Amino acid sequence: MKVIDKFLKYLKTDRNTFLTYILTLLTAYIVVDRVVEMLMMIFTGMSVSYWGPIVYTLALACPVFAYLFSGSSKFADSDDTKLKLFDVYIVSLYIIIVSMFTQWINQLGWLLLLSVPNFPYIASNFFNLIQPAFSSIAIYIPLTTFYPVIKWLHGTIHDTQKITESIAEYGGINLADKSGSWGPYTCEMSIGTDKESGKSVKIAEEKRFYPTLVCRSFWCW
Repeated sequence: MKVIDKFLKYLKTDRNTFLTYILTLLTAYIVVDRVVEMLMMIFTGMSVSYWGPIVYTLALACPVFAYLFSGSSKFADSDDTKLKLFDVYIVSLYIIIVSMFTQWINQLGWLLLLSVPNFPYIASNFFNLIQPAFSSIAIYIPLTTFYPVIKWLHGTIHDTQKITESIAEYGGINLADKSGSWGPYTCEMSIGTDKESGKSVKIAEEKRFYPTLVCRSFWCW
């Protein structure tokens, strides 16, 4: 990890920002690739490359983990940016899911058609009837599912204060190296003992420079 940290320091970035950037680039590539496959199914009725469940699982993981790491990255510099990142990753996730179901339905349809007797004769003489049927499926699924997703984002997510506040407060998965803030060779400070667990409550060295609010309750009898 030290070698990676030196490389990231050379790039003037951190682990979370770097992972968010890489996963976002992979997500963009996958989305473009799946859109091209959808267009191929629309215009030709067949896909170029049929992805299996394992490949689609890895593809779906890219936008999910990109969002999970984005909350603690330098990209999420404001609440509005966090909300926009949420929209982008949700739409990317939707495109991959729609492509997955459309492609699998297309593949299943061709497999059933290939099992029909005299398939070469049907394909050569009635292809003008087969191709529009498969193309219509590739058009129908995105057209009937895209609007509900956009409506859900703008009508539910953006218009619900608790949801937007939750997205804004999400800190993301933090992979920052915290070993330098704790331990016997740091300036960590003990502020008391947890009443329930009996463990010492400490403030990390880097946290000592942050603003702190201490509240104390008084009971009157």
